[in-house]
Amino acid sequence: MSIKGKSQELFIGKTEINIQDFQWGYKLKKMPYETISHIEYCFRTMTEGGYMDFHDSYGHFERFFFPQKSNAAIQRAVDFISEHYPDLSIEKHDLSSDPFYSKNIFIVIISLFFLWPVGLILYWCTGKRTLAERILFTVGILGIHIAILCVAYWNAFVITQSAFDEINTYLNQIRSLY
Repeated sequence: MSIKGKSQELFIGKTEINIQDFQWGYKLKKMPYETISHIEYCFRTMTEGGYMDFHDSYGHFERFFFPQKSNAAIQRAVDFISEHYPDLSIEKHDLSSDPFYSKNIFIVIISLFFLWPVGLILYWCTGKRTLAERILFTVGILGIHIAILCVAYWNAFVITQSAFDEINTYLNQIRSLY
């Protein structure tokens, strides 16, 4: 069974799981079922990212990111693995148990309207998105805030120039009285 992800492709086989990663070149990660201690997954929603984590017994894990259209395929993969390897622990991550500060909508609001550095730190630390998505979000937020600063600077410059022009007009009127 093959599932296309964001920049990855997941292959669920009878003896192992393979993840092909195309993000920064080609990488193939092979994981036999014997080395996987448990699997955690979360379906993609409108605001939260979908992922499937394959944990080993040493605490390391490989993450597979997928779009919303792959939710059904992920469910089929979970059913297949549960059927063929019933001893393997598979748990679905419940988004309602996540703290409010890790929700993407909260991070976007904080980043746009309040404290953008805190929002960016939260976005990078939650680990729910791919590296490319994190970079794109960071560039977008920084671009918006730089544009706002440029407009504010230009506005202040125009107001200051207007004030200097008025002062010069008044000084010229006073000089003309002498």
